[in-house]
Amino acid sequence: MDCVIKSWIVATLTDDLGEIISAQGSTARHAWLAVESQFLGNHEARSIHLETQLRNFIQGDLSVTDYCHKLKKMANDLMALGEVVTDHTLVLNVIRGLNECFRHVGTLLRRARPFPTFLEARDDLILEELTMETHKDSPATALTASTTPSPAPASSGMGVGGNSKPPNNRRSKRGGGGKGNNGGGPPRQGPRHH
Repeated sequence: MDCVIKSWIVATLTDDLGEIISAQGSTARHAWLAVESQFLGNHEARSIHLETQLRNFIQGDLSVTDYCHKLKKMANDLMALGEVVTDHTLVLNVIRGLNECFRHVGTLLRRARPFPTFLEARDDLILEELTMETHKDSPATALTASTTPSPAPASSGMGVGGNSKPPNNRRSKRGGGGKGNNGGGPPRQGPRHH
């Protein structure tokens, strides 16, 4: 039975690490202690390294999904080493490392009450990323539409040179000159005396 357990332990390791572990002991207990010393012997150094990596990680050109996945993996690795990373701390690190495109969303997340969870913050950022991808072509289309010259209105009464002249209409003169009235007012009744 000891041989089966030892082969199971060695089979779960990478080839080079499996060779190191196999050479250090003949029993399953020796193999387990060798694995433990390999992974936990530098516990503090690995914790410091991972913590620094988590605090300094920035999004750069990564998608929101990849960025959040990498941060979450770092937090999980720290937790596996016994270092607790709270959800609040993880969200603050997500916001801190966002690239310029998402700074406004980061500001909104920081001001949200109650403070968002990691999953809520990630979902908001993914939604913003999808919105930005949808609207990539929209500004160019809107600009094209707004730069098309519009014709002058037909009923403006403007002359060719932009001079504003009243239309040449004989009925608008003082005598009336025929049927109709002047400007839509009440019809005249009889001659006017001055």
